[in-house]
Amino acid sequence: MLNKLLFKTVNAHPEKTAIIYDNRRINYHELYSQVIRFSKALNLLNVKQGDCVAILLPNCPEFIISFYAITQLKAIALPLNPTFKESEISLYINDTSTNVIIADLAKSEVCRQIISQIDRKVELIVVDGVTPFSLSFNALIQKETDELEERPSYEGYALYQYSSGTTEKPKRVCRTQKNIFHQINNTVSTLNITASDTILCIVPMFYAYGFEECLLATTSTGATLVILEQFIQDGVPVAMPFVFRCPRVINLIENEKITILPGVSYFYSILAATPYQTPADFSSLRLCISAGNFLSKDIFDKFLKRFGIPIRQIYGCKEAGTVAINLSELTNLPYDSIGWPMNNVEIKIIDDEGNELPSGVIGELVIKSESLITEHNNPPEENKELFNNGYFLTGDFGKKDEQNRLYLTGRKKILFDTSEHKVNPI
Repeated sequence: MLNKLLFKTVNAHPEKTAIIYDNRRINYHELYSQVIRFSKALNLLNVKQGDCVAILLPNCPEFIISFYAITQLKAIALPLNPTFKESEISLYINDTSTNVIIADLAKSEVCRQIISQIDRKVELIVVDGVTPFSLSFNALIQKETDELEERPSYEGYALYQYSSGTTEKPKRVCRTQKNIFHQINNTVSTLNITASDTILCIVPMFYAYGFEECLLATTSTGATLVILEQFIQDGVPVAMPFVFRCPRVINLIENEKITILPGVSYFYSILAATPYQTPADFSSLRLCISAGNFLSKDIFDKFLKRFGIPIRQIYGCKEAGTVAINLSELTNLPYDSIGWPMNNVEIKIIDDEGNELPSGVIGELVIKSESLITEHNNPPEENKELFNNGYFLTGDFGKKDEQNRLYLTGRKKILFDTSEHKVNPI
């Protein structure tokens, strides 16, 4: 289903720019051609339906090419945070029986060490260089292909993600192509994303938020995705705090005429603190969305005053994707609301007995949508507690106001936020 959707986009907008990354500009025809080439290369490495391929990359065009090449083969993509420690990466690689890892040079040695401890064949593909123990991404996609025809539709498993939730062991979430297809439809129709939009990607695509609101939202509509490139120092990628990337973000918003900016509250606080004497033309922006952490009134007010654009809170989970957004009129826009359910999504507030609660009363948020998975792959014993009669019990507490807007008030079990990551104290 996903590659059928991408093919439709390529057919409608072959020469339109799909991805901008530093000085690289890739149009949709070029993107699809590289997807086909890489999928053929993976197939020659014996990747087949149901196999898992790990994507251990920062935001870059190769992330997108890899994802669609994997789904072309009806295999399953496993996006991983490249800042993970070796033990964390090893846990996920082994839990999913991954047989190919796609990484950059910065992570190649760690991957080599992990592979050396696995008693099955695992291939390593490096996207930005060559090592004696890996295959070169660029070499694998060199072979020309004329095969750009539409592939048969497929609804099966496509994506592994892990939800730390409130258990000590992360829960494996496996979303199908059908789940993701409906997620795309819900998001695109609710936010009215079209080929005329340009989305700036400053949030990680290995997280559900960046994956959906950046990667999927653009490639399914013909919109353009501008990716904030890595900061390179002495030829080596360096992780830089957002405050030092802020001037570059402002430059991209102005020069590329960004229309949609998915971010987090911390990023917006840095942007809002930009001195007034610093030129910052945000007139092209029509939508600024925030996820991951509560948005404070102070950040909301300062950003609105500085740029004249409201930040709209968005809400979702790995099990269902994005499910709600605050699209209230500016004259009646509560900063702390996550708004209403997206198109084709049902959200209720229930008590401990499963009864729906009236407005103003706090209870647990439960979600129902075609984008929702039906169970966790592991641990299976928790599925009865979390999935009930087509609904997913989120573990989030919230309430509705008189206009049926949703508000989050807390968690059933405690997580804490650090550097915009949700962390389980256990």
